[in-house]
Amino acid sequence: MSLGMIIAFMRRRLRLLAVSEAGMALPVALFAMVSSTALAGAAVVATIDAQKGSHRDGSTKQAIAAADAGANVARARQTRYGFILNQKNPCLKIGADGNLAKTAAEVVGGSAWCPQVSGTVGGSSYVYRVSPVGSECGGYELCVVSTGTADSVSRRIEVTYNRSGLVSNVDETEHWETSKEAKELLIKIEQAKRDEDIGKQKELEDALKKLKEEAAKRLSAEGFVGRDGITLSGNAEIRMGLGTNGNLVTSGNANICGSIRHGIGKKWSKSGNAKQCSGYQLTEGNVDLPSVSSFMPTNIATNNSNYRLVKCTKTGVPTGCQSDTLSGGSWSTTSPWNASTRTISLSGNSTLTVGGGDYWVCAISFSGNSQLIMADGARVRFFFDKPENCGYNGNQLSLSGNNRISATGYQPSDGQYELPGFFFLGSPTVASQINLSGNFSVTNEMVFYGPDTYINISGNATWKGVIVGRSIAMSGNGHVEQDAGFELPPELNPYYEEEVIDPGDPGSEGDPGAPMSEQEKLEELEEKIKEWEEEQSSKTNAAAVHFTPQAYFECTGTAPAGGSPNANC
Repeated sequence: MSLGMIIAFMRRRLRLLAVSEAGMALPVALFAMVSSTALAGAAVVATIDAQKGSHRDGSTKQAIAAADAGANVARARQTRYGFILNQKNPCLKIGADGNLAKTAAEVVGGSAWCPQVSGTVGGSSYVYRVSPVGSECGGYELCVVSTGTADSVSRRIEVTYNRSGLVSNVDETEHWETSKEAKELLIKIEQAKRDEDIGKQKELEDALKKLKEEAAKRLSAEGFVGRDGITLSGNAEIRMGLGTNGNLVTSGNANICGSIRHGIGKKWSKSGNAKQCSGYQLTEGNVDLPSVSSFMPTNIATNNSNYRLVKCTKTGVPTGCQSDTLSGGSWSTTSPWNASTRTISLSGNSTLTVGGGDYWVCAISFSGNSQLIMADGARVRFFFDKPENCGYNGNQLSLSGNNRISATGYQPSDGQYELPGFFFLGSPTVASQINLSGNFSVTNEMVFYGPDTYINISGNATWKGVIVGRSIAMSGNGHVEQDAGFELPPELNPYYEEEVIDPGDPGSEGDPGAPMSEQEKLEELEEKIKEWEEEQSSKTNAAAVHFTPQAYFECTGTAPAGGSPNANC
């Protein structure tokens, strides 16, 4: 091939290449592959970030749930075991044996807190601290700070509580018995006695009495409580504080001479001529009532006074048999006690006088003109088992006609307010019910308490004391009242304190031949008062302590090192 032919051939090939796309396939494919890889990588990165965010959100929710669980555990323990705490040992801790035990508080961040307690729930963990019993925490009576941790995420909350029960609006620092003013008056009264200044002594004693009366007025006690609701009809007369977390519904001529509390977001629905006496308050709020199990003896099933109701097979056998007295009937023919069903049955004109302590029963039934009386000097409590444990649904206590419950030692004019207590465990699922009726001539003296038990009241009888149920329906012409100066039983008063012990007369001990100066006598009296205060600090709470939530805070970050547990809450 000549040189010219070669050049012509090359020119033709170059022209073909210039207009052909065959050479672009590979670079285009390579570019597409690189682009898709980059996009896929971005999608993978976004997916990983989303998964991390979702995982953290889930851990955050689990951490808060664990913190809530810790706060609930703390509250339940304070409610259940608060009765063993006192000023000297105001806290609970987990002992070496794994059980709860009382202990002293410790200083954390410049303030007193109970020791840290930890636990686990659903794979997460919590750690909580509570404020010591008897101390104030930001205007509240109990603070719980709980930190929940899930994976590596922690969240901290603070929940505040106040004591709840049938008494509210009590400032413990103003208890007349232990106030600075009361102690000063006691010292001055003793000085007036030594000076034989009768006029001054009476003036000071009147001032001390007035101090007590003013303290009593600060108490706001509810004695007629239907946790979930109250319905009043007919000519019902209520002469005490009334409270419910639900609605109050009244019709007819119902008359309420006492403060009224209905639930948050609920109301008092009135029809007819129902009214509230002047001078009393109408408020809105919810109250958590102590459960019966919170103050019922844990060994009630094996350690009780039921033996006093057992019919004797022969004199004194079994031990303690027929210790409670039965009149108007015969033990041989009308024995009031059925041990197999744990039922007390009174009929005809029989009267059962009980003088034991705690009884463990399923039901009490009355018929005819029968009566149950608490003996003078006794403090009787009937604890009613859950209806499902008794093998039946329905009434656990019924009164009608001329049936009566009374207390020999209930003498309000003498300042004696001991009443027989009827405490119902009830059930959230099985019906537990009390039916109360009676004639105009009948007055009953008692405490009925069953936050999970329905109460129906009809007829014309008078009821003195306390009536608390899951809900209350009252009709007819009945009266429910409390005598002036009435005092709630310790189980239902979260502010109950032991009666003050008189420190005594200085100079009554020691060598009578060595008279003390007035200054020495005052110093000795002050020392006795100090000793009494120390003795009081070692006493445990006499009543079950229940707490109602007041506020909930989610805290910022974890508690700073060396700072208060509730810092930044």
